[in-house]
Amino acid sequence: MDYYNANKQSTNPEKNSNWFSRLFFVYTKDIFIKGYRTDLTQNDIYEVLPQHKSETLGDKLENEWNIQIDEKKTSIPRLLWKCFGRQYILILISLVIPVTLTLTQPKILKEFISYFTPGHNNLSRTNASLYGVLLIIVMVTRRVYQFNFHLRLAEFGIKLRTGFTSLIYRQVLKINPTLVESGKMINLITRDVSEFEEAIYEITNIIRELSNVVATCYVLYSEIGWLFLILPTIIFISLFVNTCIAVLVRKFKLKSLKKTDGRYQIIKEALSAIKVIKMNLWEESYEKKIAKIRHEEVHFIRNVNILLFLKVVISESIHNASWYIIVAVSILFKIQSNAGTLLLIMNSLTFISHGITTNFPTAIHEMATLIAVFKRIGQTLRIKNEESYVEENNPSPRIKMNLKIHTGHSHTLITLKKCNIVRGITSVTGPIGSGKSLLLKVLIKEYKNVEGDLEVVGSISYASQEPWLFPSTIKHNILFGSSYDENRYLEVLRVCALLDELRLLTDGDSSIVTDGGANLSKGQKARINLARAVYKERDIYLLDDCLASLDAIVADFVFEQCIKRFLTDKIVILATSSIKYVNRSDNVITMKTGTTENSHPIKSEIPQNADTKSIKYIARDKSKSEKDESSAEENFSHDTPLIKKTKETRKLYTETKVQGKVRFNVYKKYIEVNGGLVKIVLVLLITGVTQFLKSSINKMESVWINAEQILFSNATDKKIYTEANQKRHQMLIVLPIIISTTTILMLLNTYFFWVLAAKASQKLHSLLFSNVVRNFMQFFDKNRIGIILNRFSEDILYIDEIVPSTFLQLIGYFVGIVGVIILIATVNATFLIPCILINIFLVFVLMFYLKIGNALKRIEFLTRSPVMGYINATLDGLTTIRTSRMENTLRKEFDRHQDLYASSSYMYACCEKAFLLLIGADQIILLVFAIILFLALDEKTTAGKVGLVLTQIFGLTTAQLLFYLMMTRLENRMIAVERVLEFIKQKQENKDGFVIKHWPKECEIRFKDVSLSYQSDQDHVLKHLNFAIKNKKKVAIVGRTGSGKTSLISTLVRLYDFEGNIFIDNVDIKTLPVDFLRSKISVIPQEPTIFSGTLRENIDPTGQHSDDDIWRAISTVNLSLFQNLDEKIDMNLSICEKQLICVCRALVQRNKIVIFDECNASVDFDTEALIQRVISEIFAECTIIAIMHKLRYILDFDLVLVVDKGVIIESGDPASLLKKKNGMLSNLFKRQ
Repeated sequence: MDYYNANKQSTNPEKNSNWFSRLFFVYTKDIFIKGYRTDLTQNDIYEVLPQHKSETLGDKLENEWNIQIDEKKTSIPRLLWKCFGRQYILILISLVIPVTLTLTQPKILKEFISYFTPGHNNLSRTNASLYGVLLIIVMVTRRVYQFNFHLRLAEFGIKLRTGFTSLIYRQVLKINPTLVESGKMINLITRDVSEFEEAIYEITNIIRELSNVVATCYVLYSEIGWLFLILPTIIFISLFVNTCIAVLVRKFKLKSLKKTDGRYQIIKEALSAIKVIKMNLWEESYEKKIAKIRHEEVHFIRNVNILLFLKVVISESIHNASWYIIVAVSILFKIQSNAGTLLLIMNSLTFISHGITTNFPTAIHEMATLIAVFKRIGQTLRIKNEESYVEENNPSPRIKMNLKIHTGHSHTLITLKKCNIVRGITSVTGPIGSGKSLLLKVLIKEYKNVEGDLEVVGSISYASQEPWLFPSTIKHNILFGSSYDENRYLEVLRVCALLDELRLLTDGDSSIVTDGGANLSKGQKARINLARAVYKERDIYLLDDCLASLDAIVADFVFEQCIKRFLTDKIVILATSSIKYVNRSDNVITMKTGTTENSHPIKSEIPQNADTKSIKYIARDKSKSEKDESSAEENFSHDTPLIKKTKETRKLYTETKVQGKVRFNVYKKYIEVNGGLVKIVLVLLITGVTQFLKSSINKMESVWINAEQILFSNATDKKIYTEANQKRHQMLIVLPIIISTTTILMLLNTYFFWVLAAKASQKLHSLLFSNVVRNFMQFFDKNRIGIILNRFSEDILYIDEIVPSTFLQLIGYFVGIVGVIILIATVNATFLIPCILINIFLVFVLMFYLKIGNALKRIEFLTRSPVMGYINATLDGLTTIRTSRMENTLRKEFDRHQDLYASSSYMYACCEKAFLLLIGADQIILLVFAIILFLALDEKTTAGKVGLVLTQIFGLTTAQLLFYLMMTRLENRMIAVERVLEFIKQKQENKDGFVIKHWPKECEIRFKDVSLSYQSDQDHVLKHLNFAIKNKKKVAIVGRTGSGKTSLISTLVRLYDFEGNIFIDNVDIKTLPVDFLRSKISVIPQEPTIFSGTLRENIDPTGQHSDDDIWRAISTVNLSLFQNLDEKIDMNLSICEKQLICVCRALVQRNKIVIFDECNASVDFDTEALIQRVISEIFAECTIIAIMHKLRYILDFDLVLVVDKGVIIESGDPASLLKKKNGMLSNLFKRQ
């Protein structure tokens, strides 16, 4: 299916690097150098590492899951453990390093600080310097380990994401297409599977932090005895509160995911049927529909985010209170502690503070989310796999049926008794909804609601009723994984009447097919779809009404050359409503409602039952039908020169990649939709006040420590002792007030910010959807559905949750850093010098990295689009894929796309960790400076000041690290906003013009020198058309497949810009607003489209018409299938039933200009007659334009325009044109 020529990728340098290079990320230097010199592209992505290959990971998970199915004990957590448990255990074992550091660092710090307390004679300056060096070594070790550990976690997350995405895709290929909810599958692969990356990081962090907590408790126990129990008690309370909140988070998360599934479903349907939406002027209706579900979705997402940060606030408040509680309890029990002990407690709490305040609550949320993800993935993987038809070629193919088929409509049965089919053409015919297509699906085992016996011997090829094409070349669409046989390929092109048309295309069979074949006519799509089926060497060919969309000459040629001759000696079952082809078949199965007729030897007897659809199987005499056959070969070329070679350099999913940093205008626009600069400044002010209070707490704690040192030393100076005692009591009262005030401010700030972020996200999504659906059709020709869906899935996910969270954290870290630097400067202003110099250098490092980091992140976004497009195309063509036995081929191609995506993700992770290691190294300089300065000023400083500064430096290095990390991530994640704004800024259809009251009255249409080209560099598909249609006249437009008939209609409703002028009642339609114009014209499209939802929503989504009007329309077309307007529509309705729903839409609109675009092409005789009656009677007072292939009712029209190659070659009343010898209309009519 794929059309992707992978460039030779360079080997990842990590693969052959030594331990030193891996430990310090030296292997990333080449990509940094190249990224600095020039902008990186997809060609710079390294070859995927063997352990990251999608196929390998998918096979591993699939094999284990199959074992669990056999054991009837399926569990996603168990699957994870079996496949990745050993690797995860190795990662956890490495936690011994940070635990060891946590145990040793407080002890070293205490000894260093004791040098500055009175009576430190036991510790020399040399020993103090040694402890200072040990502190630096501990910090360096911690940083090197930290970034390598995080890279291994990122790698582990990428492997989980890649493996489960591959596993879900394989499951999609196996299950019944009717059970596949496209919205849910897209959500599973874009959102749910991505949760593995974040979840594994956070869950591992909580294990690490718990290890640190245990180590810290041991250190505290050795210093303060039983008082250490206060810490685990506080943590337990924090965990309990966070767990309660996590339950609410999970509840809201599941609700939001359900709404997201629904939103994806609606958007996918809208994009797939964009022409129908535009022609019916349903953009506003769909905007409201999306806005409603989006409002509900954002409401739940906002609640989730508020609860998440509420957990952080509560945890941080508990941390702020921890030191206070421990000291207060020790005072209560009259347990005295010196400055060293109090600073050790403070330092220990600082080391675990990030874990308690951030990692604990985040990890609990991720665990709750992961449980929901496990449930959703498990539900999908547990869907029973359908048995695909895999019979190999057989020298004696045959089909035997003795079946009862339950159709699902009012418990109706289709009964076949002793029905045998052998070589030759067997036509399956019958009225609307009689089960023609259903019978073919039974034969390929895609419909299981049957009873009885079915024997199918021989291999099968299947051509669906609705042509399925995927984004690729025409050649790839036909070959579809089969090996290339030039002779057979060219013969298939000939018998499917494709050779002449391919010669006219600039790129021949290398021409790209857009999503669903939107750039081809329905006849062209039908023939390519048929060519794919007949190219495969099979015993049995099931062709579901594949000739209905072709004009008479082409249809005759294809039937004669392809079905009768090329497929001779094969079993061919052709579902058709055309009596002509029924008469020319070898056998006939007539599916008839109501009664049973049995008149031939090979037959199926059915009980007479009003609720049963009966079948008549007739063996026909070939001689009777062959006398009516006339050769159509003279109309087509017989020579078969080679088609133009495929251009292997082109790529399907190409997007314009912005270079360099994210532009300021992107930030400006994002701030505007967040409420403007004033509200952002307000958030900054509240954060600033909060940080001031936090710094005040730290300062007071330092003062308190000095006071406790005085009290501990039993100072002889009574005044000093009294002042210290007063400070103790003052701190006991003031600190709880400040801590409580800080908590309240953080809560208000969190709620205010997320309310703003939710409104911004909702507004951006609304603008995105509105601008997409109101864009020009050329926009959809250029951008594949996968590319557009990427904006609505992953990019919107970033805007919903990740960008605001990063923004809020960045503000907090920035204000925190400023506060800490000011606090340190109050101890000694000299610290300002290294702080300023280090941060200036870090800004330069940041600017250097942002170019490389942004380029890699943009590439990561771009490499995700093919994955999305591939999933979308697969979901649309599951039946064809399964019957073609292409599951393994598609799986391999999908895995290849995943490999590129995984490699780009891993490259980004490696470069980010290398950048952070450099940031961490610079921050150690500040620690070195502080140690040297204090040792130089040992006589002029106190233990409280040393402890305050060093403790704050430890916190500052972490805060600075996270600040610059968030700076890069904000820049990277703002790329999602940039990509959304890119679509929002796209030029929309021109709505300028003037509205005319009571227009049109006469409905006279005149084309004046009208020409049309879909692209500026392509030939015109319409050439200088000039004709007029008078009031209330019925005009038939006739022509060969691909002659430009539908293009002519697209100009009348202004789907594309055209040259020349079109007048309706002497008004140039270019002077009218496009929505006003389309509101006056009803179009029944050539491809009947229905949408998930109710019958009412499908007929009147705008809600402008009464129930009586809708029921009247339903009654007019005899659509008795439905009993309630609010009844959910079955998406598996027949083509005829779908077409009648489309006619109902036109009936309720009551416009005076009505266009029928080949709406009778794929319907049965009765439905065709019904549509013709609607045209003649119901629309008698309207101007009618009907594109026609079936010419049975051509004499009912007043005027016929015959179009060929974009030019009108015949024009006049039908009777005159039919009398014209060798005229095209006459020739087409004779072929009927």
